[in-house]
Amino acid sequence: MLNYTKTIYIFFYLSKHFFNTHLSNYMPQLDLMTFFTQFFWFCLSFIVFYLLLLHYILPFLVLNLKFRKEMLKVLAYDINKKKENVSDIYGIYDNIIFTVLTFFRSYISKILKFSNLWIISNLVKVNLGLFLQVNTKLLKAVIEKKFIIYIINNKLIKVLNKQNLSRNLKYDL
Repeated sequence: MLNYTKTIYIFFYLSKHFFNTHLSNYMPQLDLMTFFTQFFWFCLSFIVFYLLLLHYILPFLVLNLKFRKEMLKVLAYDINKKKENVSDIYGIYDNIIFTVLTFFRSYISKILKFSNLWIISNLVKVNLGLFLQVNTKLLKAVIEKKFIIYIINNKLIKVLNKQNLSRNLKYDL
């Protein structure tokens, strides 16, 4: 250490003429009277700042970054867990909707069967009760009309056969 300080003093002593004569007029910060003190205090303050940074500020920053990383892991785990719960809820929801729809489907089919049976039984009752006379008269009228048309067609065909014109006419019965 003594050799180092001696070399610094020798350097300053030998360069005193150079700095004072040539550079002091242009660069006052390199004056030998203030340069060594400035350099000493700069190095001391830099070392102190570096040690404070190394022992107090950096561990706090590292701790803060680790805490944030763990919080992000916990939040990601919670989000994934909630997504699984949501998919479970979707499954439960789908099962509930499926059971409700199958229940309503069976209920509606039972109602349709009952309503069809009710309609048929009431139609039979109405047709055999109130409208029996009207229906029989209608059927008689329709049958008599068809019978009359049938007879007329047969007579017409016979007349046409006699005249050989029956080849051109076709009748549906």
